[in-house]
Amino acid sequence: MSQVTRIKAQKNKKRVNIYLDGKFAFGLDADNFLKAGLKVGQELTQKQTDDLVFKNEFQKSLDRTLRLISHRPRSEKEIRDYLKKKKSPPKIIEAVIRKLKQLKQINDQEFANWWIEQRSTFRPRGKFGLTMELRQKGIDEKIIKEVIEGVDELPLAEEVAQKKRRTYKNLPREEFYQKMSAYLARRGFSWETIKKVVAKLLEK
Repeated sequence: MSQVTRIKAQKNKKRVNIYLDGKFAFGLDADNFLKAGLKVGQELTQKQTDDLVFKNEFQKSLDRTLRLISHRPRSEKEIRDYLKKKKSPPKIIEAVIRKLKQLKQINDQEFANWWIEQRSTFRPRGKFGLTMELRQKGIDEKIIKEVIEGVDELPLAEEVAQKKRRTYKNLPREEFYQKMSAYLARRGFSWETIKKVVAKLLEK
């Protein structure tokens, strides 16, 4: 058993520091502190202490993750990688993932659709390029196949090529073909699409 010997509010007033047997033991957010009903002089078993430490770590990790996804949606893998980087224990990571799914803050299907839409609008990529990016985000192959099927490469490749055209406009025909083709390939477009787009540009 350990005795609560001191309870001190942190500077932000939303958390408190708990001291057991005269030594700092752990921090606790205000909600969990109130739920626990901790008081100076209270005796805590090791299990009670461990439970409070877990709740503290869980809430800190959850709050961090919610701030992260407030900037843009994240895939489940991105969130797991983020929490690992923050050195969150495996049990905490799993608990945070479960909570985020309950809150409907993680959905790889919706994330994949969002990613495709963002890329198409601001930084067009071909199907191959999009597939590689979604794989890096840890998206399931079935979801990737579904969202990629709805991508029309041709207009995206034409948009990208038109923006790059000025850079290569004074090049000899063959060099223009080579450089533009290589550029579109790096953006993940298929060779079939590249040939159509470059041939159309050369006709003009």
